[in-house]
Parts: sequence; structure tokens; C-alpha cells
Amino acid sequence: MKTLKLILDQEDEDEISIGLIRLSKAIPDHEFFFHLNKINSFFFKRIEDLELSGNYYNYFFPRFEAYSRDNKICIQIIANKSSKSFQKNDITELFSGETENRILLNLYEDVDYIIKTSEVIHDFSLILLPENFAFQIQQYSLSSEDELYPIFQYYE
Repeated sequence: MKTLKLILDQEDEDEISIGLIRLSKAIPDHEFFFHLNKINSFFFKRIEDLELSGNYYNYFFPRFEAYSRDNKICIQIIANKSSKSFQKNDITELFSGETENRILLNLYEDVDYIIKTSEVIHDFSLILLPENFAFQIQQYSLSSEDELYPIFQYYE
């Protein structure tokens, strides 16, 4: 019997296209999503938080999800800053690097939300943002070397 070789196409696996949302003023999550749901044909709802586990803390990041029937795409919006943390161990090191709050994209501390879609899209214009609340969505490519890449793969 011949040996069957399978070759996986990894071009799609190298990068994840995400969107970055920056708010123009500080408002609570529920108020932002209320205005977001008013102007879009799909509705975001709160789902289970994204949980990251560190050596000393567990961090929780709010997630919101919507399904666009027009584009047949699932859209997730994840907070860039943790909403709560739970200390699981006493900190015994002087420079542990962990604090009570954590940011998913360390290079983009000014980003409030991260958009992730079920399909690769190169234009996030299908999501209408409320005027006077948020700036235009910035597209960002997350490479397989980034810390968030396996986390987003896990939560897919």
C-alpha cells in the first residue's frame, strides 16, 4: 500500500488579521456596545471572558460577540485591558513582571478593544462605529510569533 502524504497549507496560519478600536472618550463597556448595537444590523452580546493565567494572577478580559448574517461572519470584540484579576499565589519575587492589571497588546496601550473575526477579512468597514465615541478601526496583523496568536487560536 502506498504511503499517503498530506501537505498542510500554512499560508493562512501565519497571520491573523485583527482590528484595533480606540475610544475618543472614556465610557463603560455597556454604553459603547449600546451605541454600537443601535447602528449595526447585528447585535453584540457579552460572552464568557477571555482568561489568561499568569504565575501569580488570573486575568479576565471582557468579550462580546455578534453574527453578521449578510457576510456570514462571527465577530468578536475583546477588551485590551483586563477588567478584573484574581491573585492565585503570593508574589515571592521582587521583579515578577506581573501586576493586578494586564494589557493584551503591550505595544498598543491606548487601544481599548480588539476585533477578531471567524473569517479572514481585510476591511473592517462592515462594523459601523458610533460617531464621537471611537476613532476609525486600525487593521493589524498578528503573526504566529506574537504571544496572542495561540490564545486567539484557542478561543476560536
